[in-house]
Amino acid sequence: MGATLESTFEKRLIEQLTRGISQWTYRQDLKTEEDLWRNFRQKIEQNNVAVLDGHPLTEQEFRQIQNQLQFGTFYDAAKWLAGENGVAKVQVQREDATLGTVRLEVVRREDVAGGTSSYEVVNQIEMPKVFADYQNRRFDVSLLINGLPLIHIELKNADHSYMDAFRQIKKYLSDGMFNGIYSVVQMFVVSDPYHTRYIAPASGTKMNERFLTNWVDEHNQPVETLTDFTDQVLSIPQAHKMVTQYTVIDSIRKSLILLRPYQIHAIERVREATKHQVSGYVWHTTGSGKTLTAYKVARNLLQIPSIDKTIFIVDRVDLDQQTTSSFMAYAENDTIDIDETEHVRDLIKKLKSTDRTVIVTTIQKLNFVMRRFADKQGTRD
Repeated sequence: MGATLESTFEKRLIEQLTRGISQWTYRQDLKTEEDLWRNFRQKIEQNNVAVLDGHPLTEQEFRQIQNQLQFGTFYDAAKWLAGENGVAKVQVQREDATLGTVRLEVVRREDVAGGTSSYEVVNQIEMPKVFADYQNRRFDVSLLINGLPLIHIELKNADHSYMDAFRQIKKYLSDGMFNGIYSVVQMFVVSDPYHTRYIAPASGTKMNERFLTNWVDEHNQPVETLTDFTDQVLSIPQAHKMVTQYTVIDSIRKSLILLRPYQIHAIERVREATKHQVSGYVWHTTGSGKTLTAYKVARNLLQIPSIDKTIFIVDRVDLDQQTTSSFMAYAENDTIDIDETEHVRDLIKKLKSTDRTVIVTTIQKLNFVMRRFADKQGTRD
């Protein structure tokens, strides 16, 4: 009875994910890791027709790609996914030496709900046991972007809590099941019929239940059921944004961070405000991740073509150093540059620069510059 209820829960999720235009496509034909690799190979060949120039990948060449996607940690996978200027690529030495070496595009961060991006949902993927005395496992539901399982969902029926699904994922991690193509996962979702949580992937020992996050809507109302969570978080384009635009790679802690819902809502509201050229403020409580929100606001604003620079202002020198250090740790694997300002002359130089950057400075330095220019003393180089 319980198994039937869980399978029904799973079926309803897939039906919801595939409902509507430009949403997920159900791939009932994909049931093994080998099937996933074959599907991924088709995606990469479709998206690199010009580069391959009529010479499909050989078995040996595709093994090169598979080896590059065998990540030791989810942090390593996140760094690769961040890519070069937002494009994750793999390098292939062609078996025919006359064809040289090529770099193939896998995922483009900015191709949200368009471009080269494809969205598929699979379920009951059988993962082979890692050791002889282990068991084969079946993963509940995975969401594929360009053939890669970037979001993985484990479900429990009404007889069990979502915490049982969380513990199941931790068991899979300790058993070494999230390897191969599943080493690229960027987000876990656990749910029972009444409660849903999401969490950034980490090793089994580092993935702590206190990091499980429940979604809230833009009015700060809790979103608990999987149906509502799917509508607001797992639909296209939001799911793509969750794993490409609302993640932060922390190079100091060597970890992947998934933003909390209030941070995401703040970023989206600021971006919307820029369309109407209005001012505003983001209100966060102590310990809510203000620096992280500020970084993503500054970073996402710089994606707008009409914006040349974003300036983050702090009111103390010690905060200037602390914020700059945090911003640089977040930006190390991102597509933006962070400029710190040692003195007023340095600030003026960076403001005049044509580089598209995020500038971190103090209010004292900026006030001094504004007074200089107001007094017509700041026009000299």
